[in-house]
Amino acid sequence: MESKFQPPIRTGLLDFFGNSSGCQFVIPVYQRNYTWRDNKEVKQLLDDLQRVLSGEYRNHFLGIMIYLDTPIDFSARELSVIDGQQRLTTTFLALYAIRELLSENNMKEEIQRLDGQYLTNPFSSNKIKYKLKPLVSDDEVYKKIVLNKLDEIKNTNSNVYKNYIYILKYLRKLLEKEIYSINDLLMAFNKLYIVCIPLSTEDNAQKIFESINSTGVKLTASDLIRNYILMDMKSDQQEKYYKEYWKELERLLSSDAKKLESFFRFYLAAKTKNLPNKNAVYKLFVSWFNDNIEEYGVEGIFQEIIKYAKYHHVIYKKKINHIEPSIRKPIKEFRRISSEMPAPLLMEILNLYNKDLINSEQLSEIITIINTYLIRRALCDLDTSSITRLFPTLLKDILEDCKENYNDIIEVLKKNLINKNIGNAMYMPDDIELEDLIKNANMYSIRSTLRVFFDKLEHHNNPAPVDLNSLNVEHIMPQTPTKKWLEELDIDEETYQRNLHRLGNLTLVSRKDNSIMQNKVWKYKNKILENTSHLKINEELLKVDKWTIKSIDERTNGLIENIKELYPYVMASDTIIPKIAIYINHNDIKASGYLYLDNGSVEIEAGSELYEHENKENFPEIEEHRQELSDEKIIGENEKGLIFIKPYIFHSKVANATALSSSASLILHGSRNGWVYWEDEFGNSLNMVDSIKEEFER
Repeated sequence: MESKFQPPIRTGLLDFFGNSSGCQFVIPVYQRNYTWRDNKEVKQLLDDLQRVLSGEYRNHFLGIMIYLDTPIDFSARELSVIDGQQRLTTTFLALYAIRELLSENNMKEEIQRLDGQYLTNPFSSNKIKYKLKPLVSDDEVYKKIVLNKLDEIKNTNSNVYKNYIYILKYLRKLLEKEIYSINDLLMAFNKLYIVCIPLSTEDNAQKIFESINSTGVKLTASDLIRNYILMDMKSDQQEKYYKEYWKELERLLSSDAKKLESFFRFYLAAKTKNLPNKNAVYKLFVSWFNDNIEEYGVEGIFQEIIKYAKYHHVIYKKKINHIEPSIRKPIKEFRRISSEMPAPLLMEILNLYNKDLINSEQLSEIITIINTYLIRRALCDLDTSSITRLFPTLLKDILEDCKENYNDIIEVLKKNLINKNIGNAMYMPDDIELEDLIKNANMYSIRSTLRVFFDKLEHHNNPAPVDLNSLNVEHIMPQTPTKKWLEELDIDEETYQRNLHRLGNLTLVSRKDNSIMQNKVWKYKNKILENTSHLKINEELLKVDKWTIKSIDERTNGLIENIKELYPYVMASDTIIPKIAIYINHNDIKASGYLYLDNGSVEIEAGSELYEHENKENFPEIEEHRQELSDEKIIGENEKGLIFIKPYIFHSKVANATALSSSASLILHGSRNGWVYWEDEFGNSLNMVDSIKEEFER
């Protein structure tokens, strides 16, 4: 018995319910929660009702009701509400409040008529006995209201419960004035009218739903994704999948729609190896869903999502003592670094571990390397925007390089995360760069990251680690330069401020001790610091008789060495990276580096020289590139002229090509054919070495 097209209907609320015999209004599980508040939207509806009662309004338009009309059998229909669930639920709560008022006045006949016409389907099966089936999350509270068992309601914070009580009190107060009767209330409800738009199974309810919700309070991508998967199912199946999978997803991650949206963004990044823009998550999910529905089926897709949600839960939320022992330390540190960016990579790495393709030692080392990468960049205060899209691409490169054999996954990770990014914005600072960037930096501005390092330093090789929760990162030389401090240090205020926030002038101190020390001179501070003498980080401080700028220099250098030790700079071994040594020896310019045979990149070694052309203006692009490298302190001058101070990698911009020419052009200051100017270790131009040329002609 198929639904046919029905035109929109303008109808009073009671007429609408009264003419829906054998119908049950179902609020689908994919809908938003019931969010109307007693003192706002509910009050507004009741105030409008009162205006109708008083004659101020002849009638009042409540809004639109859109529902999907689906036959159950010859006498029953399911009306699945697509738009209007908030006002529909509130109206039924109001009718049950009126029912309670009738009961209080012992009006049994009126209760029977109200039940039979508006609240129940008296001739239908128990399954659709009641005309409203609310959201699953509201169902238990609503049932207790229907059965008049308010004293059994445990969740009194439910909007359903609070709004019912508010409506009951509001209407009772109206009746106490003895101006209006209960019949007047019901007649007034019928002057609140709606416009109903019934849809048939032939209509595209999902598209209509998306269109409706694009104009109001926008749904998040997770809302739309849930709707997309569940909307075309029968309500029983919707409820089953919602309880088994969607509620499990919320348990593992969060019921917050924005957090779920973030998960789906990273889930899709893990699956597609590309991080979608936030506003493209839903569109990409629909595409991925349609590409995989035949292989997985709907339930299989839900199971796949839950599997990755469990990985996400391990990474970010699962209790540390419930996690695999071998990864507890790196996971705990990763959480403290507080970065979502590696989520796609880590979820897929956990998937490899779950499939027994990598072992726990490999898993632990992978997380440790990622921690080192993130913390080194963070301590150097490098821009995070440059690595936002790094990790899905990194995942793609790792999987391609491993070719389903993960014995060397650690070296492959190092190669693609560290070696490959030398010289670009995604690089990990090496020991020299780290020292340069930290030595005189304002480290107090990144104290949350610094705290991660300080805590690790304190617990490193410490047989009796202490609880550090009561400690803060604080200054030794105080933030306010007093006259006594300036005299003791024998410096001016400018020098004081320049050294104030440096690494060596910061330590861990209890809140209480810091309050006592305030701006006191060193001898007094040193005495107070004895309270934290059990801390390794403060042991050396207690041996210092006088705090000076030299003390800050020495302590800064010592702590930088600690950073290098705790977060060591690692690179892939030569065996994992196919490369050959190459050289330029032209016009008294000597340069050396490596040609990477897997992708054509060229790494220039530190100390390589650059030719300075007399007519620089003839090569504006090269001059601009050189200036950028100079600003980044990758190239600089010595007694011989311009040289590379740090290693730098040129990347090929074309598949199966090399960066030989771009690197030679920058070194020799002009348009150069790199195959001619770069030579192998025997002095042969690379264009004469067939074995190398063949690597890029395949």
